Amino acid sequence: MDIYSLSFYDYFTNGECTGFGWNFFNSTKDIIRPILNPAITRTMVLYFHPLVAVLGILGNLSFIFVVWRVQHMRNSMNIILLNLSVADLLFLLLGTTTKFVNVINSPVVGDSFYCQCFVIIPLVNVATFASLLLVSLISVERYIAVCKPHQYLKFTCRRLTLAYVSCVWISSLALAICLLPSTMDFVSVCIIWPDTSAYSNFPAKVGFCEARSDFWSSVNESVQIFPFFIALVLNVVCFVKIMSRLYGRIVLPFITGPTKQDSQVNKRQNHSTNAATKMLIINGTAFFVLATPFHVTSAVQFFESFLSKWSCGCRYFKDISVLFLYVNSAVNPFIYGLTNRTYRRAYYSVFSRESSRRSWSTVTTTDVHNNRSTNV
Repeated sequence: MDIYSLSFYDYFTNGECTGFGWNFFNSTKDIIRPILNPAITRTMVLYFHPLVAVLGILGNLSFIFVVWRVQHMRNSMNIILLNLSVADLLFLLLGTTTKFVNVINSPVVGDSFYCQCFVIIPLVNVATFASLLLVSLISVERYIAVCKPHQYLKFTCRRLTLAYVSCVWISSLALAICLLPSTMDFVSVCIIWPDTSAYSNFPAKVGFCEARSDFWSSVNESVQIFPFFIALVLNVVCFVKIMSRLYGRIVLPFITGPTKQDSQVNKRQNHSTNAATKMLIINGTAFFVLATPFHVTSAVQFFESFLSKWSCGCRYFKDISVLFLYVNSAVNPFIYGLTNRTYRRAYYSVFSRESSRRSWSTVTTTDVHNNRSTNV
């Protein structure tokens, strides 16, 4: 919302606030309503966001704890997934907490604190970019594992994985720093409300994180939108090639007619790779399904800024799509457990009350072989 476009913007002085602001003293509710958080936003932020955040924080912390406790889980693939959990934790903690505090503190859309412009928003951007890059890294890793298995160890050893993950975080931080001019101007606005009891507790002064210029505002929107769709195309291509290769593995034995012994060996070798690949394809698909509504809405609003006579009316839909983003950061650990037996056993070995030596031995002996053969 451009705060300078309102016809009520003027300079005035009252007992609580002096300066430029909005004078709504003689305005009706219909005139004031566009600058207030709608009921759907308050419901999402006050009830649904905290619920998703609690589940997501517990789930991601549990996954990090399992990787730390179970030795055979500390492999290259799980290093990437662990960093994805860290990015999701950062996004959930900062995003939901900030929105909750803002809505509790003020009914005005976009009312922010000073520290949000320089600290919170850049950190949220770091987490957002890191999640996108890490999911793409996972897809490329699975593509190499399934489609180019002879080159897998060459490109995906633990040291290289740590280097890839470090590059992801450095790149995400660099992008967030580049976007600082798009939010670093903190603008304070005074407001005179109607002299009625309905507005008696409304703030006399609000603040907004604004771009230093229209150019930086466009840069911010472009960097938020276009990398996502580039990554979407990359991941779809990887998924299609991976599924085609896996299907080829299934039908090839029936064509070539292998011996029974060869068939059993191939089955054992491919089982873990296929299970891990299935899990990560489901995880990647969920990521883009849940994130796409927000970015599509943002893209429509971005192009809307060039068409002054057209409005998409996407405000309410975008509020709902933000909830999808938080769900996206919360579901990953649950997908791991639901789709992969190795992860279920690891969770059980750590959190079960009956985690005896036998159950621990079962996990570490049966699954270590699978993970060594697939590095997953």
